[in-house]
Amino acid sequence: MDLININIFADLLVKLLIIIVIAYALTRLRFFREVLDGKLTQKNLIILILIFGGLAIFCTYAGFQVNGAIANIRDMAPMIAGLVGGPVAGLGVGLIGGLHRLTMGGLTAVPCALSTILAGLIAGLIYIKNKKKFIGIWGAVIFAILMETLHMVLILILATPFAQAVEVVTKIYVPMVVGNVVGMFIFAFMITNVIKKLKQPKETVSKESK
Repeated sequence: MDLININIFADLLVKLLIIIVIAYALTRLRFFREVLDGKLTQKNLIILILIFGGLAIFCTYAGFQVNGAIANIRDMAPMIAGLVGGPVAGLGVGLIGGLHRLTMGGLTAVPCALSTILAGLIAGLIYIKNKKKFIGIWGAVIFAILMETLHMVLILILATPFAQAVEVVTKIYVPMVVGNVVGMFIFAFMITNVIKKLKQPKETVSKESK
């Protein structure tokens, strides 16, 4: 890993400290606990989309410029929103983060915007496929790895010139995968703990009724 990769990697990890604080704060909010409990009301979905849409924008600004690209952990926001709130939440956040990235321009503007939108939509479909339940820590981590790999593939396909696209992908692939995976792990770990706590009272009532 050359110097620029180390710089990108270190920069993304610093941003993850902020993500830890945000993740912890979100798990303490009533609306987020209701979402994790399956109460996807219109109000909860709107709040979820706005908060994670804002997080996606923050992650873009907190990124690291590399040859016309922005190494960042933006895709994490729509992925999490989709995995806990379904396709409406995922797509909503993806559109906010993706369209914002598009306005910033640059070599990878189109593929990166598209990747962010797809991240939310695919995450939402996974939520539906998993019977409207969170897929767990390792399921979320694997999804993050695959999604960031798709992100890089989209850059290679859509960004021109191709030689510059290859150079960008070479420099940002590892730090972006690691950054998004670590961020996803942090969120997934906290989400899983909250879900377990939410289930405990229900399980207690169920046992007592027997």
